[in-house]
Amino acid sequence: MILVQKSIIAYQYVLARKTGGKFLLRIEDTDSTRFVPDSVDDLISSLSWTGLSFDEGPGKDESLGPFYQSERTKIYKEHVDKLINDGNAYRCFCTSERLQQIRDKAQQSGKGVAYDRHCFYLSQKEIDQKISEGTPFTVRLKTPEGVVTVNDLVYGIVEFNDKHIDDTILLKSDGYPTYHLANVIDDYLMRITHVLRGEEWLSSTPKHIILYKLFGWELPKFAHLPLLLNPDKTKLSKRLGNVKIKNFAEKGYLPETLINFVALLGWSPANSNKDIFTMEELISEFTIEHIGRSGSVVMIDKLDWLNKQHLLRKTKSKDGLKEIVNLLKTSVNETFGERLKSTKDEYRLEDEYLSNVIMTIKDRIRNVKEIPKLCEYFFVDPDYSSQDSRSLRKIISDDTLKSISNLILRKLSDLKIDESEFQIDNIKSIIQSIILQTGYKQREVMMSLRYIITGIKVGAGVAETMKTIGIETCLRRINKILESIDD
Repeated sequence: MILVQKSIIAYQYVLARKTGGKFLLRIEDTDSTRFVPDSVDDLISSLSWTGLSFDEGPGKDESLGPFYQSERTKIYKEHVDKLINDGNAYRCFCTSERLQQIRDKAQQSGKGVAYDRHCFYLSQKEIDQKISEGTPFTVRLKTPEGVVTVNDLVYGIVEFNDKHIDDTILLKSDGYPTYHLANVIDDYLMRITHVLRGEEWLSSTPKHIILYKLFGWELPKFAHLPLLLNPDKTKLSKRLGNVKIKNFAEKGYLPETLINFVALLGWSPANSNKDIFTMEELISEFTIEHIGRSGSVVMIDKLDWLNKQHLLRKTKSKDGLKEIVNLLKTSVNETFGERLKSTKDEYRLEDEYLSNVIMTIKDRIRNVKEIPKLCEYFFVDPDYSSQDSRSLRKIISDDTLKSISNLILRKLSDLKIDESEFQIDNIKSIIQSIILQTGYKQREVMMSLRYIITGIKVGAGVAETMKTIGIETCLRRINKILESIDD
């Protein structure tokens, strides 16, 4: 599953839930050249992670199945035979070399590539002979004359002249159907009422409408969604578009974020500038009528911003915070687990401590996965030899750092007698008293303390950080700085 597909699947799911319909999962696996091992398992896993649970599909209710198109070839052949018998389709024995000659000739003349119906005029005797000789063949649709009108829920009425509709292949030489045939038959037999897909399929829709009419079937409602674009307004590149959903999960994006993000790629609420949506809110407010016709720019900055908003939302509830803690626990274990286990700092892998870290840093991060990398001082002592740390140290004089370290050490040591007094307000009072006592500017004091406690220039509030990592850790880091200055 890729990002482009995810935006369409999200709309399909929301529409199904909004209308009281069913959300089906069908595996289109009739193109062996595009087969990817484990892709179905990845797809189902991705749907599960995002919360887009299907009602019918592989491994679930299969009353409308089978849901693998490769297992439905008999159904397709029966329908193709009917089209052939009715004179609405024909076998094509043309070799790939002849078809390439047709394409080359069309390009030289500046005309669109269209099959010349050479095999449509074969006699039954010629057809029977080629079949008896084992000559490979495809089956093509005989496009009827006239204009085909598409009534699209996004683009409105679009007309296509038969001169621009090729005799498309319905059945390939390997016996498998093309998308055009399989999806029309499956959509009808599986009672699909709405076909939502990318704008690039709009030009193929006349072929599908022709097939529906030839079979005497009622048309579904079609909605073609606009292209996704890069920031420079070019079509979304494969570099970004082919990012698998599991990659977003591995990078720390929340499922709510991704669904929210892709829902806004082309759709906007009717009477609101609202950007943050839960699944329930999307289902309630979504309408196809408010899908735009112009391409939507995929902005990763917007994805990051949405992730931050959903993260902040989750921290406001017990269950939501627990979910974030579990995500952070996995990352911290991967990064620092071996260093912390079986040490006095192992408590930093526990839920209570991780919860405190999240609440301390939540306003400054966009992604839980950032915490171990950007805020490692919550889990291990700062690396004062790092480039960031050395850069900060250069702007703090030895005298200033030593004076502030000694003062904060003495004041915190007094608090250690009663650790219950090690609270944010008391820590802030101590910092303020140091500023008043020394005459140092507030920036000098805060910068020195941030260096001692975190080793880097930016982060959450100093007092809040000190409270979270604990008084013992603060005292140890202060002593370490004093030792380095004395040395």
